[in-house]
Amino acid sequence: MKKILVTVLFMLVGTAHAELRKLTEADFGTNTTKFRSNLIEGANASSTWSRYGISLSSDPSGAPVVRAWRPPCVICVSPYNPVVTNVTKGDQAESVLIVDFRSPVKKVALYLIGANPPLEASIKAVDRAGNKIGALKETVGDAGAFIGFEPSDHRLISKVVIDYGSEQTPEQILDLGFEPASPPRFETVLPQVAHGELGSDSLLKTTISIVNISNTTARGEIRFYSPDGETLAPELEGAANPSNVIQFSLEPAQGQLVSTSGKASMAGYARITSNAPLQAIAHFNVMTSNGQWSETAANSVDGRFRAVGGYDRQLPVSDTTGPVSAQNAPTSSKAVGTALAVVNLAKDAAYVRLRQLDEEGHAEDRAFSLEPGEQFAGFIEEIFGDKSARGTIRIWSDRPMASILIKTVNGLPVSILPLGSLED
Repeated sequence: MKKILVTVLFMLVGTAHAELRKLTEADFGTNTTKFRSNLIEGANASSTWSRYGISLSSDPSGAPVVRAWRPPCVICVSPYNPVVTNVTKGDQAESVLIVDFRSPVKKVALYLIGANPPLEASIKAVDRAGNKIGALKETVGDAGAFIGFEPSDHRLISKVVIDYGSEQTPEQILDLGFEPASPPRFETVLPQVAHGELGSDSLLKTTISIVNISNTTARGEIRFYSPDGETLAPELEGAANPSNVIQFSLEPAQGQLVSTSGKASMAGYARITSNAPLQAIAHFNVMTSNGQWSETAANSVDGRFRAVGGYDRQLPVSDTTGPVSAQNAPTSSKAVGTALAVVNLAKDAAYVRLRQLDEEGHAEDRAFSLEPGEQFAGFIEEIFGDKSARGTIRIWSDRPMASILIKTVNGLPVSILPLGSLED
């Protein structure tokens, strides 16, 4: 019986096709994105690389499931490795493992695990229109085999079908690599960074920490911008000259710190772009001349068309007087405020609408426009007036925005809330 999917795929459009050119590991350079599943045994691996536009499936039955595999070793004990395995309760010989690329790629690298005795694996590549590009066969044993290929006519690969044709041995992928037509781009934003003196005895500096949270090498850059969207070049610790661009290359789980160090006051924001997902955090450090210091940190945010977050400009509860709000606090009390920072991430001007909603349900709106890359920053009480000590802020925009709320006491940040939403 012929495999249903393979029959459909290769009868969709025409019969003309090129062959696949075999490649070695040396043919995959720094532009290659490489993966190994880090999921635990038994996990469904269908969407394990979905953030990169890759989905895995089985046909006509089955599912890509993570299984533990240990390399054959005569005199040593090797660790177990997670491998994506085509698990089916149907006819194993009739089931295939499929790799779909949402954005077609130039080259594909597979490290497949087979059996003992070795078997012959069949690899087929398909373009976006459903045309068969080509096919190749490779012998795969229980130690695995590297299989790299590209179309000889430079067409792009949209789908790869892996078939062992075995009743006992399922298709298994240890490593997957590909060279994209255009590198994937991930962006995250720190809507506020700052450095400067706070009064006569305090200094505020910003430290940015980035960590590669993917299982592939992350390459990219941090770019600093002023509130009007122009490039900003802060003085940085360990840097010979001020620069608005910091380039990085991080292995999986590796991190890097970047700290401001200049004497001149500056404020703005930072955008971090890379070929892999990153965790980015802005640490706001306040230091005094007598050695005291405090820190408030905030995660980076992604661009959103809508966002919402809560604010509270009340002082801590007193046992005798109850909660004291900023507007009715004695002059000797500390002043509490909440600032909003919004950045237009688009290449076009944005229309932004803000809504303040207090605890009683009273709403008030403000609207403004932001030029490409422009940042808006201001205190809630400056935007809407000193009316409500607690409530929520909601943002609508026709362009993606990165937004945070910063709670301050006597002008110093004490908490930072990234605004988010699942509406888009």
